[in-house]
Amino acid sequence: MGEVSFWLVFGGALLIAEMTTGTFYLLMVALGALLGAGVAYMGYPVPLQIAAAGVFAAAATLALKNSRKNDSAAQTDNQSLDIGNPVSVESWQQGGRATVQYRGSQWAAESVDAAPTPGEHRIVAVQGSVLKLQKSPQA
Repeated sequence: MGEVSFWLVFGGALLIAEMTTGTFYLLMVALGALLGAGVAYMGYPVPLQIAAAGVFAAAATLALKNSRKNDSAAQTDNQSLDIGNPVSVESWQQGGRATVQYRGSQWAAESVDAAPTPGEHRIVAVQGSVLKLQKSPQA
């Protein structure tokens, strides 16, 4: 029963460490340690316990990493929902920069036009927290 206790204590320590980091990667390794405890409880030798815990932890960590890639791709897609939306610019600063109200908060904006003028603009791109704006065609 000493091996089972080792795996449970190891997994518990990893869970405590995970709570201080909040990345979820240590959680995957802790779940691997829990699997190692289960394999030890069934009476399998230590090399098999280590292999089971390691393979599970590696696979779970890779799965988590891939799911986070998909989340960042979805976030980029959400930003594309901003493209084409109207924004009103009261005045431009030097270098074609401005601060605009959009979605209830202030955003930094940059003009893609050669000579920016105040008025109605459309969002053509989002780079981080900067809106790239182009003058709206007059109706």
